[in-house]
Amino acid sequence: MPVRVFDARIGRRRAVAWLVLLGLAVLVLAPASVLYLRAGRFWIGVLAASVGIAYLAVGVRILVRAGLREHRPVVYLFGGGLVYAGTGRAVAYRWDDLSAVTVAGVRSGQRGRTRWRFTVTAEGGRDLPMDDRLPDVRRLGDVVVAEVTARVVPRLAATVRSGGTARLGAFEIGPDGIAKDDRLVPWPAIRDVSMANGLVRVDAAGGVQELIALAAHTPNAVALVELCARVAVARDRPVR
Repeated sequence: MPVRVFDARIGRRRAVAWLVLLGLAVLVLAPASVLYLRAGRFWIGVLAASVGIAYLAVGVRILVRAGLREHRPVVYLFGGGLVYAGTGRAVAYRWDDLSAVTVAGVRSGQRGRTRWRFTVTAEGGRDLPMDDRLPDVRRLGDVVVAEVTARVVPRLAATVRSGGTARLGAFEIGPDGIAKDDRLVPWPAIRDVSMANGLVRVDAAGGVQELIALAAHTPNAVALVELCARVAVARDRPVR
């Protein structure tokens, strides 16, 4: 049995219910307004017509925004992985089958809510988009990020310890430091590696230019931060 089901089709069913109710209201108000106008009860007829037009406008808006024809995802969350369905053939993935998660959050206005999108990449290159159409997508995304990070970081840390380079988006983490766009920040100069406000940032000391990239363009950004912390600790140079 799944631990939890995240079903984006719930929003579509809710939209259909509202469309039915609004449609019935318009069907009642339209002839009623005509009858009142013919009977000389002008203000009641105008009021009924105005309410009907308002309901019709709301219905059109719901119809446009609901995307009733599009396939919506359903994610079944299990202790050992997940099943992604609703957009084609349902496919089961173990946590080890997922190689990356890209996180994007867009806030509408200073006090608006953040709209989250998690793009999970499975082995073989298939992307599994999870966005605000899924109820409580932030909680789902946090679980997936934690599981993928727990598996990716040890493997990448071993690569760096053996003298190799781990590539995460535009960043390259190697024995000498962190590089991006042919600019290297050596480990002794790194003050902090963080992810906040939609940015991945490598802060540097000693006049070395910092490195910045959009989190939405950096797969496994959370893993990158943890990886840098592990490598720095192994070098006896903790990164905050």
